[in-house]
Amino acid sequence: MVATRVVPTDVVLPLLAVVLDEQAMQRVFEQHLRPRHGTGFEVTACEIERIKYRPQRNCIIGYKVKLCDRKGRREQRLCAGIYAPDDARAHYVKALLEANIATLDIAPVTLIPSLNMVVWAFPNERKLDALPLLVDATQLRANLLPEVVRERWGDGWVIVDLTHDISNYFPEHTCCVSVTLTLSHVESAARRTWEILGKNRYDDAGAQTHRDMVALWRNVHSDVSYARPIVYQNEHRLLWQERVPGVTLLSLLVSGVVDNALLVRVARAVAALHATPVTSPRRMMLGDLIDRLIVARKVVAAAHPGCAVALGQTFDILVTSAGLLNLDYEGTWHGDLHSNNILISPTQVYLVDMDCLSIGPPLADLGSFLAELIYRGCLKDEPLEALQPTLTAVVAAYRQRASWPAPEKDIAWFTASALIHERTLRCVTSLKLGRMETLDNLVGAAQRIADGGLFVHSAALVGGAMGESVRAA
Repeated sequence: MVATRVVPTDVVLPLLAVVLDEQAMQRVFEQHLRPRHGTGFEVTACEIERIKYRPQRNCIIGYKVKLCDRKGRREQRLCAGIYAPDDARAHYVKALLEANIATLDIAPVTLIPSLNMVVWAFPNERKLDALPLLVDATQLRANLLPEVVRERWGDGWVIVDLTHDISNYFPEHTCCVSVTLTLSHVESAARRTWEILGKNRYDDAGAQTHRDMVALWRNVHSDVSYARPIVYQNEHRLLWQERVPGVTLLSLLVSGVVDNALLVRVARAVAALHATPVTSPRRMMLGDLIDRLIVARKVVAAAHPGCAVALGQTFDILVTSAGLLNLDYEGTWHGDLHSNNILISPTQVYLVDMDCLSIGPPLADLGSFLAELIYRGCLKDEPLEALQPTLTAVVAAYRQRASWPAPEKDIAWFTASALIHERTLRCVTSLKLGRMETLDNLVGAAQRIADGGLFVHSAALVGGAMGESVRAA
């Protein structure tokens, strides 16, 4: 069965369904992305890489198109935004003053009036100024990476070769470049190969993230590992770190090779992070989570009115019971804990992407992780009961490592909350294939958990056979 993309009806963005149709946009780009010189090209494919949808405001889409002309075949990334008609032209006029990097003879920025769309040709971008540097091997080698090499290896090491690739691009938010360096020492002629990642953000948050990563790196713990931070280059908003080995937990979940023993390792790693002290000034308070619930309720109900009643009931339960949470303990809170930010090697669990690291209630992170496991089950139409042994194993392993209270009612609250303000909201804002269809299941699961039904409340389950398997893992 081929997954589909269900698109909400949006009175401000009535052409949303068109711009999210890859075949339709292949034809549109072939018509509008004419080169400034030459006889034109054929757009042979169009792929949507990323979507950031803000209902009744705008939708930012990252496309990758394949082009073919007399010079051959090549790929081009595009950052496109659709807006209300007047807003689109205003964005275009402003973009003409900012976009100036020539790319494959395509105009740096294009207005498609029929779609109220402004298209930036990568590496032109509205918010990420460092993109031209990240795609230019000469700039990397001469201007950016010597400092990175010196910070890690000291003087005397020079770059003799490098390869690089854009590994992740989130339009108007972040871009990551993966670099493999061959280094040589000027005196001993020793050589080494070194793999690093550079992350460019739209804001200055990377400076604090670097400080937090340094604090984590210095606190060695057997249950968890982190990427080694190298340097933050303020002028370019670039954070450099070493690449860590392993594969993402997401890839393992998708392939179906994850068992409870692996998830127990992850739970212990999360608990270890929570217990590691950092001095970050960033704090996450209960009020911030309530605010997220308010936003999620509004956005999700508008996009999928069929779940509005159950969503409202769940929201009321969560807001009413929030005052009963035990918030006496604060820990180091990842803030964006999901399976793509967890890497697994045979011997280590790595937690990466610390952009949202803060001080906050640690059980909120645990709730996020449990919510993702439930979300993955909902995508496969698995009943909540089938997931209970796995949820129980994760909670039991976390409790074994935690020196702070982890009451069942609090875990249930944070899990149900994360199902709403993270999982259901992302289904709407990311508009991935097959995601909108699972909203009813997600809201239903959140309602059951918030209402005290079917979670890790069974002492027999925690201390019984599953608990024994956890202790043995």
